[in-house]
Amino acid sequence: MAGPGSRGDSSTPAEHAGPPRLVVVVGSGRSGTSTLAGALKYLGMHVPQPEWPANRSNPRGFHEPKWVVQFQRRMLRRANIALDDARPAAFDLAAQAAGRARPQRELAEWLKEHALLTDANLVKDPRNSYFVPMWRESVTQAGGVPGFLTMLRHPAEVVGSKSKYYGERFGAASRTANWLNIALHTEEATRDSPRTFVRYADLLQDWRGQVDRIDRGLGLTVLECAGPAQQAEVDGFIDPGLRRVQVTWDDLGVPRRLRDMAEHVWEQLGRLAAAGDAHDADAETALDSARRDYRALYAEAEATVESSVYAAREQGRRAAHAGPGDQDRDAPGSGGGGTLERVRRKVSRTVQRAQAEG
Repeated sequence: MAGPGSRGDSSTPAEHAGPPRLVVVVGSGRSGTSTLAGALKYLGMHVPQPEWPANRSNPRGFHEPKWVVQFQRRMLRRANIALDDARPAAFDLAAQAAGRARPQRELAEWLKEHALLTDANLVKDPRNSYFVPMWRESVTQAGGVPGFLTMLRHPAEVVGSKSKYYGERFGAASRTANWLNIALHTEEATRDSPRTFVRYADLLQDWRGQVDRIDRGLGLTVLECAGPAQQAEVDGFIDPGLRRVQVTWDDLGVPRRLRDMAEHVWEQLGRLAAAGDAHDADAETALDSARRDYRALYAEAEATVESSVYAAREQGRRAAHAGPGDQDRDAPGSGGGGTLERVRRKVSRTVQRAQAEG
């Protein structure tokens, strides 16, 4: 297979030695996906333009096609799914939304015009994880070959990074649950496709070795075709100092059962990253069991907090109908944080006390 075109240049389509390949980056946000996408772009992979602009949380850029971000944001909104959703049902809802003919056709048309322009193309967006089947089917429909690249970063570091850059809209326990949700369902969804797992720490220490693994796993020749100037650019782009947030479970108030489940899943995903073909029968069996356990845990939690959800809904309804002088200090938007926020803080304090005593 021929190598990728010049550094992310989307101005003219290239002649393909075979069907164009599209690498879809999946995995939890704040896992190093932007670092990986930027490195692959500088090495010559085509990233559809224009890109989502950099900001404080990612000053070196996200390397995400703006159209894809806006398209999948609309899809999530219509399905009532949050980017940090911890509900297993979120994947069922996403599959229903993406299974309609119109979104798949819209994505396939965009892919033909803007994405599948060279032998090696790259699309990164944290929302990709919710729509793996849609990506696989649309890329195939557009005449391309899909492959999936999962970035792995320890869940405690992911949660710490999200808290630092995205605020406290979700607590540490909820974000740990979201990491589990994304990790377990994305791993299952990518099993029947070419895929590779890359650990963030490994990428920072030896990016050439990891890109070589990506090439072998996804049928690319990115490293082989990158010139000295391109490789030097990646040397300047990837810096171990990019790992700005390094926290442990001891820094987070996450319930022990959830933390232990996340550690177990992290270990099994590490086995897939170490496997030459990104498959390990024992690890995949363990992940299937963990996915069932997580779904059961979430269902149990939903049943347990029904009263809190009902109270929050009722308080929000009363606040919406109250006059300015009648608004409850603790109603949502009043500055008191709302019922759900107060419940979350109370549970977090209880968990921390229990862990300290245990």
